[in-house]
Amino acid sequence: MNKKQKIYIGILIVLVIVFLITKKSDNVEKPIRFFQADSAKIMTIEISNIKDTLRLSKQNETWKIVFPFENDANEYQINNIFSKVLNIKTSNLPISESESSFDTYKVTNSHGTRIKFLDENNNVIDDAIIGKSSSSKSTPARRADENKIFKLEENINYIVTSNTDKWREKTLFEIEEYNIAKISILSDINAYELTPSDSLWHYTDGKSNLNVSLNNPALSEILSELNKLTVNGFIDNKYETYKEKLTFPSLEIGIELLDGSSHYIRIAMDKDPKYVLQFNNDENFLYSVYQDWVDKFTKETMDFK
Repeated sequence: MNKKQKIYIGILIVLVIVFLITKKSDNVEKPIRFFQADSAKIMTIEISNIKDTLRLSKQNETWKIVFPFENDANEYQINNIFSKVLNIKTSNLPISESESSFDTYKVTNSHGTRIKFLDENNNVIDDAIIGKSSSSKSTPARRADENKIFKLEENINYIVTSNTDKWREKTLFEIEEYNIAKISILSDINAYELTPSDSLWHYTDGKSNLNVSLNNPALSEILSELNKLTVNGFIDNKYETYKEKLTFPSLEIGIELLDGSSHYIRIAMDKDPKYVLQFNNDENFLYSVYQDWVDKFTKETMDFK
């Protein structure tokens, strides 16, 4: 064996050793991030299943629902996507590489929930199918174009959902009390107005006129609710169903602001203890609230003394 042959054999042995080491390291389990998308480049999020599709878009630094309707997106859910979903860990070793396991782990197109992340040019930068899990500590998932199924280290089914109710903002508006010019309330038991006056508020109902301290529990409850007016749920495209009830509401609230703008709320009984709420005469989107919400505004004169 000449010197040249010995060199070739030596190189071959080194290559075999490198291959074996690499092969062995590939089989060593280690945690990795499942999603690889750069969060700074994400401008659109699409979540879909066999029945529904939800599309969210970042517009002027604010996330909006753009399909199946247009509405503000729930900030808490958006934060969950970026802090929990995008950072979720898994093992580098899949739990299965067989297409026959798709049904078992519910990662088929018909059983799973697909989530896509797109950039400003509408290019897909990450695409995965999230399976269903009965465990609170894990979720099966695979890339949409791969057979490898991974076990995510948390259950993210409650975040990756196309249910629009989970993604809509339940806060209708936020008003600081110093911006309010007048509050008018008409209920089944009383009709009254509240207006700010220096460090007090003035109450009138046509019969009684009272100066009300900011420490008054009834006033505090009303101002606190208007500071961040939040509903319990959503009722879409059913105005005709509730039209008659809303014509004769159980409660009406008018809020006039110092800048000249105003808000109007009409509330009617749905099914006890649930009420339907109409905001600013919108006939497309109605909301649901409960008895305790209504009770905050249904006050009598004695409550302000």
